[in-house]
Amino acid sequence: MKKYWKFTSIIAVIVLSIGTFYVSSANSATQYPEFVINKKSGDAEEIKSLALEGSYLEGGSMIYVNTNLQITSDGSDYGDGSSIIDSIKGHPAPMIQELQKEYRNFMRGKGQDLDSFFENNKLLAYADVKYNPFTNSDFKFAISIVDKDDGNTSSYSIKVPDSSVIDHIYVEDVQVVDNELKVITQNNTSKNEKYSIERHIYSFDISTGKLNSNETILSIPEQQGNDSIYAYLIQTSHKQANENLIYVKTHDKMIQEEESDRLEERNRELISYNLKTKEKETIDLPDSLKDNQINYFDGSTIYFSKLSGENLVVTPYSLENNQADNELTIQLSNETNDTEPPIILMKDGKLYVATHVTNLKTKASITVIDLKTLDTIYQGEVIRKDLPKSTEQFELYLYDMMFK
Repeated sequence: MKKYWKFTSIIAVIVLSIGTFYVSSANSATQYPEFVINKKSGDAEEIKSLALEGSYLEGGSMIYVNTNLQITSDGSDYGDGSSIIDSIKGHPAPMIQELQKEYRNFMRGKGQDLDSFFENNKLLAYADVKYNPFTNSDFKFAISIVDKDDGNTSSYSIKVPDSSVIDHIYVEDVQVVDNELKVITQNNTSKNEKYSIERHIYSFDISTGKLNSNETILSIPEQQGNDSIYAYLIQTSHKQANENLIYVKTHDKMIQEEESDRLEERNRELISYNLKTKEKETIDLPDSLKDNQINYFDGSTIYFSKLSGENLVVTPYSLENNQADNELTIQLSNETNDTEPPIILMKDGKLYVATHVTNLKTKASITVIDLKTLDTIYQGEVIRKDLPKSTEQFELYLYDMMFK
């Protein structure tokens, strides 16, 4: 009898917990406002495949609520009221959602980081690094590849070379070149008490899973005094194969002043690495671009930008010709007061530009440019559907833009 009493109690606790979750979700879901994309001009079909990721804050001190949401042409979704599983999953990127629907078995147990996936018309590949969480060691590549023609999946677990000197490792990009899976990683290493951050390219044979090579293409020593060196990979489309990697490497110095410290950029390099030829070169930029923001790389062209009053000036730089093309001047919304460079994406010969902030004084804007004609084919803004009657402060900050 005691056994059944305990079992009944456990079931009651589980049911009560689930019920409490849904009641709490239902009550909290109504407190967040709805945001929509309001068309000002052009064809609304141009943003049908667009998804914006943002963070919503409200309250006089702007710290009362801080929650994430996704905004599309259908409205906004906080993803907080559907189920416990959905609450844990959060907002997977639209590409991940598509893969989960189309390749359900393959995607089971996979992470949601877009950088770990590669897809073309022949295959879908995934690469991640697993490790022992108790010792933070024993690093192994977890690789899975599904053949789209026959549906067969190959999976490999391969020890990361030189794991003993690696403190941390994560995947930055995955590409396929000449039947080799290229896994690009950042490795935090310690050798003889000297710490560095390295960029590696591990090449695997797709058919056998054999590790063919391990190349170090960048090695950055740890910060010395007020000097620091930092490198990052320029964003590209996750649905497009790229033979070239473009890294930005900066040398910064911390300047100590009476009121506050500031970081000053002393030098910036653009480094191109070709995955096919294995050639690395430094791109010699014209002086006019050296202070511009670097936004996007579409495989052949790097897009630079700078704010000029209420305009955004975008300069394409051709990697093949090693020269800047004609500037694009994009007029941002008059109600946009961002000081931060906008988010820029490319797709099908079109340039998508989104600013960051919507609040009582500002509206985040969305602009789509046809790069062939240089015409603005869509302009819109992200607005709160029902503004509060009071002057209660709120802010929507858009931090990412992607395609479904």
